[in-house]
Amino acid sequence: MTEIISVASFRRVTPGIVASARLAMANDVPDTTKGEIALLLKRAAPVLGIDGTTYHVMDILLGLSRADDWKGAGRPIVAISNAKLAEYTMRSERTVIRCIRRLVEVGVAAYRDSSTGRRFVYRNSQGEISAGYGIDFTPSRVRIAELKSAVDQYRDKLNKELAAKRDISRLSRAIADICEAFPDQAVDWSVRVNELRGATLSLERRAEECRALHTTIVEESAAESLVHNLSCEGDIHVMPYINTTHESLFESRDKRTRSNERDIIYPNGSKAAEEAFEKKYAGTAETKQARSKTESGRDSETIQGEVLGSVSIGLLQVACRQGQAMIGARFDSWSALGRSGESLRRMIGLSEAGWVDGRTKVGLYAASAILATVLEKSIRDPDQISKPAGYFRAMIDRAVDGKLNLERSLFGLAEGSYETLKAASRE
Repeated sequence: MTEIISVASFRRVTPGIVASARLAMANDVPDTTKGEIALLLKRAAPVLGIDGTTYHVMDILLGLSRADDWKGAGRPIVAISNAKLAEYTMRSERTVIRCIRRLVEVGVAAYRDSSTGRRFVYRNSQGEISAGYGIDFTPSRVRIAELKSAVDQYRDKLNKELAAKRDISRLSRAIADICEAFPDQAVDWSVRVNELRGATLSLERRAEECRALHTTIVEESAAESLVHNLSCEGDIHVMPYINTTHESLFESRDKRTRSNERDIIYPNGSKAAEEAFEKKYAGTAETKQARSKTESGRDSETIQGEVLGSVSIGLLQVACRQGQAMIGARFDSWSALGRSGESLRRMIGLSEAGWVDGRTKVGLYAASAILATVLEKSIRDPDQISKPAGYFRAMIDRAVDGKLNLERSLFGLAEGSYETLKAASRE
């Protein structure tokens, strides 16, 4: 029997709302679990354009749905008023209405309206829904295979973009080194590099062009080096030294084994080595003083050492299990954590400028560890962290001020993860 979905007459119907209503009317609905679909929808949020308050509303609605409604012939219907959602999210009712409409138009949920517009669910003695009106997540069940494919494609795209960025950065540094070694050709090569930077190309295409340019420059520099090496201009004809007889130990014992400069006595009675040491010490002091003036004695490496001084990669791996599952990565090394920074910042809705600023202030690994902590906290308790990007910036500022205790947060998350696994094993 085909399920009938009714949309109230007071709603302005759009093609997206109609498409979601058709998905909710499907008969062949695949079985899934509440945890699986919740994790999948959170991974697909960047693909569907779900962020901010809309993400928060979706997370609350998924949490209110019953696990049994996601199996068999059940319909995961959530009946909660807009006023209550506004209270949970600390937003206005108009904002909540727009967020729900966004979820419906992207095909995550569908409207199931009663004649009065009121939302309620009646269940029989077995706990099955006999009559329900509210927000129906059946479209998510129907689209589960499509959403998985979209998430995989999005993850592949991110990996390719990250690989392209790494290649562009690495090859640009290599070309700059070659320009320093061959100043005669540096102007021509620099013009080519600037033309490539100014071209409106995708990251992957720009990486290909950068590889081709690097190969061309290497060939030209090799040819230039070969010409200079084979040239005989300016050669001096000298008698070759072919005496290979080793002198005996008794002959070399009385000879000097260090340079004469170390025994040069200056008029004031000091030696060259002592004067060099004094100059080095004075230079070091001046350098430290200049550095303290410009950076207040706390650069990014110092702050990163303070933040991660008592944090191990194993602790991060245990504490941020759900975050790793969401981005499809594993924090088995610091380099793996650093490579995951781009995916982590997209998951919490952090802008690229905010991510660059955080890396500049506290270092790549400390910023990535803070990102992973914020994502894990927002997954476990979205009511506590309504704005993960702002929470990340606040933690960066605390790290710069030397007031961030990241170890305590991670141990708390690790303990919560252990208790969850322990409870699941008992069930």
